Amino acid sequence: MKKVKKIPKGSKIKKKIESLTPRHWVGIVLAVAALLILGFVYCNKPNELDKITQDYIETIDTSTIRGEVERQFDNEYKAQDYLFYGETLSMFGNPYDAEQENLDPFMGKALVLRNIETGKEYNFTFSGSADGAIPLGQLDEGAYEVFIYDQYIKKRVYFDKAFTSKPLVTMRRGGKVKNITLEADKDIFRKFNVELANNYAFLVVKDTIPQSEIVDVVIDPSGNVFNELTQELEPGFASGQISEAQASYELAQKVKTELERYGLKVLISRNPDSTPSYYGENGRVGQGYEHQAKVFLNLSMCDEESVNRPFFIVSPLTNASLANEMAYIMTQNGIELDYPYTTTDLLANGVIFDTNIVDNEYNVTPFTINPAIRESGGKATYAGQYNQVGNGTYASHDGMYGLMFEYANIASSDSVDYYQANQDKIAKSLAQGLASYFQLKEVDSDEAASESSI
Repeated sequence: MKKVKKIPKGSKIKKKIESLTPRHWVGIVLAVAALLILGFVYCNKPNELDKITQDYIETIDTSTIRGEVERQFDNEYKAQDYLFYGETLSMFGNPYDAEQENLDPFMGKALVLRNIETGKEYNFTFSGSADGAIPLGQLDEGAYEVFIYDQYIKKRVYFDKAFTSKPLVTMRRGGKVKNITLEADKDIFRKFNVELANNYAFLVVKDTIPQSEIVDVVIDPSGNVFNELTQELEPGFASGQISEAQASYELAQKVKTELERYGLKVLISRNPDSTPSYYGENGRVGQGYEHQAKVFLNLSMCDEESVNRPFFIVSPLTNASLANEMAYIMTQNGIELDYPYTTTDLLANGVIFDTNIVDNEYNVTPFTINPAIRESGGKATYAGQYNQVGNGTYASHDGMYGLMFEYANIASSDSVDYYQANQDKIAKSLAQGLASYFQLKEVDSDEAASESSI
């Protein structure tokens, strides 16, 4: 029988390798290099956590920067100040000051935002109030040039000094947030070798994920307030029917549960036994600032004459747009609202402006009476400037949208009875009104629990 000679496997491989031409080797090297590059890109591509700290400008395509961004404008318009309040951004032609005699130059003018990547434009008009400006939560991701129409001429907005604002993080929506900065720097595109002629304003919007330490809403149950000015504890109203401290906390828990149905992260400013004041880092508003909240909702009682139904109090430095929407939704849900005195047509039924403080010379100051509103709005409501007891650090801070909801009148048994009979509907309606204003959608129970604790 003829024997078959076996050829070692190694010899076959060796012969195949020796038979490869230079062209084959080039192809193999290129293929291996491509695989290595793809592997490197995959392993190092930005993930959701990376996007939190990533500079959005640096992610824009070079051709877009060089082709779509104008370096110089013949028509320019100087801004001198800006502020964030809730989820809105305002800009001013003068330093922000409620006591200035003349209207700010930005007041009533049309503002245009242009996305340099897509060309999409948004149009707004400044009303002069803290919440009457650019609603940030609905903007698409992108870098926006800022223009203003002055005497029907479109002008590019700029600032004298270069700066980048502290990021504002919007409300949670579907498990996502937007990280937003206002930037004005002629060297903003230095990486792309593009230099601007002036510190033109850009609004930079980045989609990202929420961080656990950032909350959306602070609910402040009245009662058990330590008064820093008098060094006394103010327990709140109480009668045989109701205790403000207890009822406010119970209502806060109900509203928190309802807001969490929309995926929001909610902080209650005190526990049943604590007595925080409205001042300092650990105070009621301080907690909101430290956690970058967008809304500060105080729940309290009153003793006003002839008031038998709930009502809202807001800062006169706003248009009351949030409270107006919440009042509308509550009325639609069958909740009766009241207000203690006649007010402006700007306000919905059941909404009033807080009262300004009058000084010793009987001059009306820009400061309002209720610290829950005055101290929660940051720069917009002159937080930390009325007295020197601990909120000075928040004087130039981004403001929370502050409002008070007076749910019952301690002096009216009918008012207390109405609240106690409708507290669940009131809690649900408060949450629905806030969600309607910010255009939030309910999420399923599992998703809500997950999003509120991210």
